[in-house]
Amino acid sequence: MRLTIPFFLLPVAMNFIGCATHVSSQQTMADDRNLVYEDTYKAYREAEEKYLNLLFNIERMPEEEELWVLKRERMLELMQLKELMLNARVELDGAIQEWERHLLDVQAEVKSREIKKLNPNFKGRDAERTSPGQLLPGEKNTKSFNY
Repeated sequence: MRLTIPFFLLPVAMNFIGCATHVSSQQTMADDRNLVYEDTYKAYREAEEKYLNLLFNIERMPEEEELWVLKRERMLELMQLKELMLNARVELDGAIQEWERHLLDVQAEVKSREIKKLNPNFKGRDAERTSPGQLLPGEKNTKSFNY
């Protein structure tokens, strides 16, 4: 008896493992967009830090023309990175929404499969019963027992 239990549970366990490790294309897209957003955000923060350091240097040495030219370049770089970061965020939001729609579709599909798991030996409302004496919602017991 002990040997049959692991063999019986093996297909069930494998099914759960397969479902848990399956990654949808929508999830992969959301993960990729998240990585892009994180990278652009990180680049923006680094450029912003460099720009602030440059402003500090300009404050200490305002006569240096190179610093003023560099300030314009860093400002343009900051603006471009900000736009890239915001675009990456919009794409990430879209990918997350697509993933959420996919999850809702999967939940609806699972729910419809559960409903279809009716007893094939019976037709109509009787197919919803899991045992012959089971009362379904809304049914009353018509037999009364007098003891």
